[in-house]
Amino acid sequence: MRRRWQAPLARTGDYLDVRVEQGLVLAMAVNAPNRLFQTTAFDIATGRQRWQHPGAPQPTTGGGLLVTNGREDGSGAMSGVEPDTGLVLWSAPIPPAASPTFHLTPEGQVDRFVLLQPTGEVQVYDAGTGQLLRSIDTLPGDRSAYQRVQVVDDLLLLVPPGSTRLVSFGLAELEPLWTAEVTLVSHVLECGGLLCAVPQTGGLQVLDPATGAVRWSEPGQDVLADVRYGRLLMARPGQGYAVRDAATGQERTELGAWSLMPVLRPDDPLVGVRRGDDGRMVVAELDLVAGRTRIVDVLPGIAGSCQASLPVLLCQRLDGTTALWRLTR
Repeated sequence: MRRRWQAPLARTGDYLDVRVEQGLVLAMAVNAPNRLFQTTAFDIATGRQRWQHPGAPQPTTGGGLLVTNGREDGSGAMSGVEPDTGLVLWSAPIPPAASPTFHLTPEGQVDRFVLLQPTGEVQVYDAGTGQLLRSIDTLPGDRSAYQRVQVVDDLLLLVPPGSTRLVSFGLAELEPLWTAEVTLVSHVLECGGLLCAVPQTGGLQVLDPATGAVRWSEPGQDVLADVRYGRLLMARPGQGYAVRDAATGQERTELGAWSLMPVLRPDDPLVGVRRGDDGRMVVAELDLVAGRTRIVDVLPGIAGSCQASLPVLLCQRLDGTTALWRLTR
């Protein structure tokens, strides 16, 4: 492998991610004490620094970048940035506790973002232009209360004050659709055409996205770890992982105890690692559809801090260096 270019990185914090978006190499750093992000953009062909902005970027459908910049007081701004020049095309303020969330296209680009104001007003914006598309007031009267909002597919899901319900709106027109009695919701995921509502206390409730009706529930302490192709990967405290069918809740198989690695893209294979009896690191692909694990390599001298995008694996070694492998097994 031949090095094409090398560029210095300013010590603005801990670098969490480097990725390619809109013809640029974007390096994202975070300042640990206050969790403020900063992004540096490099030319993908030459490595020349193009621009630097506070905040974290996401690609938009129009070929631009949406940069979310949070401040220490909880406020911030959403900005549209021209990738080639770094020019800020527009900016929308984020009041404290406005809780921005995003709607993604199937290609993983942002086309709309949502702000939930402390007053209860839900605002939907165009991610390419920053234009306010529509809004709705979710609290009666002129008052402020803590709520949470999340976008899943084409639904906007609201957890109102008290966290005893989940309220669904159509994202396109913000029309109310249904209300489900789901207590202490932590977050909601799309899972095999259904909605997986994860309570703060553990377990799972699986809802019909059209009606909010509960299809099945798991009241125990199992934690939803991942969703793939209509299969749920459930972490059992002290027992490892099991695979369930999203539609019915039926358990398919057990996969044993692994530590899941962060993956670079949502469709990357799931990778787990565990320490073997001889101290070497066992690396395996967790296949939820086939219901099995496949050992892809056993590596010596690994300390941890691994991430994977099979067949490529990146880990920190015991001597403090970082190494990259191309797994072939």
